[in-house]
Amino acid sequence: MSSFPQPASVNSKSDVRSFFDAFATRNYERHGSAEEELRRRVEILDRTVGFEASDVVLDLGCGDGKHLRAVADRIDRGIGVDFAPNMIDTARRRTRHASLSYRVDDAEALATIDEASVDVVICTGVLEHVLDPARVFAAVRRVLRPGGRFAALTLNGRYWWYRLADRLGIPTRHLSTDRRLRPGEAARLARASGLRVRTETWGFVPRGDLWTGIATCCRVLDAAGRYVLPATLRGGLVVAAYHPRPPAHTERDEGSLPAVA
Repeated sequence: MSSFPQPASVNSKSDVRSFFDAFATRNYERHGSAEEELRRRVEILDRTVGFEASDVVLDLGCGDGKHLRAVADRIDRGIGVDFAPNMIDTARRRTRHASLSYRVDDAEALATIDEASVDVVICTGVLEHVLDPARVFAAVRRVLRPGGRFAALTLNGRYWWYRLADRLGIPTRHLSTDRRLRPGEAARLARASGLRVRTETWGFVPRGDLWTGIATCCRVLDAAGRYVLPATLRGGLVVAAYHPRPPAHTERDEGSLPAVA
């Protein structure tokens, strides 16, 4: 039986860095089969941004680099950035693809990434941990080329379990500063940065952080959420966006952003 997470006290970016540095060498997936969960996340990212052979892909909060390694043979070049130096060291040790590189950088600044230099930005399980998500969206827009695509997989702030747990005083956060964006809030932040955006839900069930009975209930309701009340019954949020081209070019309609299953 799993147990509810006890949030680590965080007061600064240094605290966040230390927390994730401590996890750098642990290769496990709390919420299901590591292989299956990775496959599922990569499929969602691919449906959202459509990886292409000419793409330069930036992975924000890349961790040990597993998402970039999973798509390395389908893109031109990949860059992984992470706030935690130990994570970057682990990613470099585990990567054998010459087309992938890693560097320490802050997702809120992306100081090591040139303006308009990447085609795709992906971000998985990171937005809930950053202290200022508005700065992340602004940084993403800066580094994306016009027409570039962005996909972030994060937690859904409207998820029924998180809302109920908050009311009951049940801990669901890993860091005391963790936040769960609601779809409307995420869309507003992205638009404020100049990105065109839409949001979808995906079937994330935090099984590793739940008692067995609650996890089973979440899985059943997640299945129902494919058809009814997805913004309430599904635990994952997908932020799908792109950097619009200058007016002289034909811009993609926001409604043309791919749907996520």
